[in-house]
Amino acid sequence: MKCFLSFIIACVAFLPSQADGLFDGTTSVGFGITTFLLNGANPANQKIFPKESEGAIGGGFPNWQSGFSLKGTLGIDKKNTYRIPFGLDYYIMNGVQRLPDKFYTIQASHTIHIPTLFTGFEYAFAELPLANAKAYAGFDLRLSMMAPTELEVNLNYEKPDFPDTTRYFGKSSATRLGTGLRVGIEGIVEDRWSVNISAGYTVFNLLGRDNERGELFTPSSITESVESMIGGITTAVIIQYRL
Repeated sequence: MKCFLSFIIACVAFLPSQADGLFDGTTSVGFGITTFLLNGANPANQKIFPKESEGAIGGGFPNWQSGFSLKGTLGIDKKNTYRIPFGLDYYIMNGVQRLPDKFYTIQASHTIHIPTLFTGFEYAFAELPLANAKAYAGFDLRLSMMAPTELEVNLNYEKPDFPDTTRYFGKSSATRLGTGLRVGIEGIVEDRWSVNISAGYTVFNLLGRDNERGELFTPSSITESVESMIGGITTAVIIQYRL
């Protein structure tokens, strides 16, 4: 994975400056928002503190999670039919749960930061009837570098003579190699500016899984004996500028 990380960093630093010599197409850079929704029955999208009959501690991520994306695209041919994307997705996962009890209220917050480097290949397979719009499909390799997970649990007592307490839990950092498939539409809106809208599916931990750590997106490995493969539906809306 260290070799893969070094390769992506070299691409980000080296390729844009050499694009004119290596590629006949244009180079663009962009910034936007990206979201994903976990799928399947993984504990990551279950309640943080379930009822006894519902299983182990979950991640608390049943809803869409968001982040931002920095993306560069290098056109291989003059029409930009074939291109190489590269960049950074930074996801911030937030799960919350509130459990009222007789004498106190439990408020739990689970947070994970996931900077992800990516590179891959895209193919613009169709020109749309809209002005200067193209449909494309692509795949990418993704290196996710998760920060240590943070689970904050607050016990807020109803009686003022009992002090509120806060406890922290979590898992260690982790690095996983994943992959994704994506389809999208890219259209020029004004001169050098374009909008890129896409959706796809990403597997976060295709390689590098660690059963001793437990599931990837949960705060505790209690009752967990494996790290199962986990993926999600992804979307992105990016504003691009052609250099």
